[in-house]
Amino acid sequence: MEKNITILSFGAGQDSTAILYKLVLDKTFREQYVTGELIVLMSDTGNEHPGTYLHVQFIRTFCEYHKIEFYLITSSQGYHPKNWDSLQHNFKTHSTVMSVAFPKTCTDNLKIKPLYNFLDHYIAKLYYGYNQTKRPKGKRYIKHYCKQFGKINVLLGIAAGEESRIAIKLKSGQQYQIDLFGNLIASKTTWMDHCLQKLYPLVDLQMDRSACQTYIRTTGLPLPPPSNCMMCPFLSKQEILWLYRNYPEVFYEWQDYEKAKLHKFSNANISSNLGVKGRLTLSEFLDQAISEFGHMTDEQLDDYKMSHGHCVKSTY
Repeated sequence: MEKNITILSFGAGQDSTAILYKLVLDKTFREQYVTGELIVLMSDTGNEHPGTYLHVQFIRTFCEYHKIEFYLITSSQGYHPKNWDSLQHNFKTHSTVMSVAFPKTCTDNLKIKPLYNFLDHYIAKLYYGYNQTKRPKGKRYIKHYCKQFGKINVLLGIAAGEESRIAIKLKSGQQYQIDLFGNLIASKTTWMDHCLQKLYPLVDLQMDRSACQTYIRTTGLPLPPPSNCMMCPFLSKQEILWLYRNYPEVFYEWQDYEKAKLHKFSNANISSNLGVKGRLTLSEFLDQAISEFGHMTDEQLDDYKMSHGHCVKSTY
């Protein structure tokens, strides 16, 4: 049995797709970044764009053809945290919404935690004979595996120009992240620091989003849309307008979640009862978007949507 594994954290967007294509098509690149067996893992937020889900179907077949293990981790499998079956499920359960003014908990609960819960169970079953249906707790099998075989390589699709999303480590060993103003913020050492070797191939190659798109087009393989939740609070005005024109039912569902949240906390201090865009409601934000960008054609908005990145603000 192969004792080394490399994980590609797959978001089904342009960055992680460029990495996957390059791993398959470029032998030198694969030898540089893959140790042992390559496993592609994607956690389903339940709120991806239809185009993203279509791309996942292709990737599943693509990986199968090239004998690469691919797993789409859905909430029904039991790896998502409680009350985080999907983004919408969390909104309904807590009468809330994600907001530009709130901590970015959605990425951690819908993408990161399910992926490593799955990986811990995968390692437990494959290497240690764990035969229970219910997943183990505490990442103990990942920790045990790393003591035996060393750190697990995890490839992350952070493009050049997004280096602020990478936690850095100084000579002292203390980990830091960079805030929006370029200041260093100390962060605690976690099990991930001891067990995972996080790699950023696109940063190493200085491939930004545009370079990823260009590379994908040269392969002749499908170019996916950028990956982000349909109800992401960090959508730009153009993206909100694109959503409203193409998926009005999603926009109005999102607006209903926001209204329910604002109503539930209507007696709270105004500074804490905020919507998706802070003090601006989605309706007000859409009005601004229509005023500023309503002249754009559907084709122009499609081009904008395809060329602009995800909305993830978390660090890795």
